[in-house]
Amino acid sequence: MNMSRCIIITSYQSMPVREFFDFRQDDFIICADGGYAYAKEENIRPRMIIGDFDSADPGTIERDLERSGWNDCRIVRVPAEKDDTDTMLCLKYGIDQGFHQFFALGGLGGRLDHTVANLQTAAYAADQGKSIWFLDGNNQATVRRPGKLTVSEADGFKLSLFSFGDRCEGVSIRGVKYPLNNHILTNRFPLGVSNEFCGGAAEISHTTGNLLIILSQD
Repeated sequence: MNMSRCIIITSYQSMPVREFFDFRQDDFIICADGGYAYAKEENIRPRMIIGDFDSADPGTIERDLERSGWNDCRIVRVPAEKDDTDTMLCLKYGIDQGFHQFFALGGLGGRLDHTVANLQTAAYAADQGKSIWFLDGNNQATVRRPGKLTVSEADGFKLSLFSFGDRCEGVSIRGVKYPLNNHILTNRFPLGVSNEFCGGAAEISHTTGNLLIILSQD
């Protein structure tokens, strides 16, 4: 089993990546198209760049990689007319390479359609049995299949649970101001929004459905 992490740098960032994410030496870093510009700016060395390059020229990137000494970085160009987003292509490549733990940096809080697409990408990862968190400094989001998850308290963050499908059953959460026990969440009533940690980790579990978990701060 591949124990290193696959990091996807998306093409939308609301703040410098290193301000909200700590890289490890063994991280496998993929840039989704324009995400390379952010990586370059912060001297983050990618292993691969995937995209249709509607926002960057592959030839320019190749020359830039050579100047930086990053010659081992692969560039994969895909057609602009495609079903998958660039971020989804990065995720699928990482899955094919055997990664199980993913962090997608950025991709939240910009265009609403792109944000929703990225949340659906998180649902795809969950259905494949993989863990992915989308992070942007002010927000953290993941989608989980039935099971248990412990979420550590993050200072200043509220914790929200949503059904990312028709319904989630058997939803329980402890370690928060408003606990739930064996509850049903539907996608038509936001009962689980803006909960508060009680000085420690929150323990979350559910028995059916895809559960969207979001930590957000103002």
